[in-house]
Amino acid sequence: MATTLLWFQAGACSGDSMSILGAESPNLLEALETLGVELLWHPSLSLESPEWLDRLIQRIERDEQTLTVLCIEGAVLAGPNGTGMFDSFLGRPKMNVIGSLCEKAGVVVAVGTCSSFGGIPAAHPNPTDAVGLQFLREEREGGLLDPAWKSKLGLPVINLSGCPVH
Repeated sequence: MATTLLWFQAGACSGDSMSILGAESPNLLEALETLGVELLWHPSLSLESPEWLDRLIQRIERDEQTLTVLCIEGAVLAGPNGTGMFDSFLGRPKMNVIGSLCEKAGVVVAVGTCSSFGGIPAAHPNPTDAVGLQFLREEREGGLLDPAWKSKLGLPVINLSGCPVH
């Protein structure tokens, strides 16, 4: 079975993507090919439409498509009032999409400080209710996922902090 990777953008500037796309020797696509990783989708590299991505997400949710590695870039925006509608994907709160994908992934990687800890969007007064995947700022609670959450392979979220991630 091939290793698959889906990169999903939450509320952020996409600086982590831009940084990794600037890598050379090897570049991102060469590295993935060398490692035998099939890139299912990336917001800056994939040509497919949002509707195509939605169908892919639905296949993952129905266990028709394996998701080995899920990379989340950007803070999860839970506002207003816990609805997540400050950041949506085809009418669905991205926080719900991310939560659903996390349940299906073998490994979940928070790419950058925003997805790891909420980053600058989570700074007080945090008007968008931005959170990281398992952390809110330095607290191991208040993130999108329960502090005890584990991926399908039994791992917590792997936090690669940095702005941009190195």
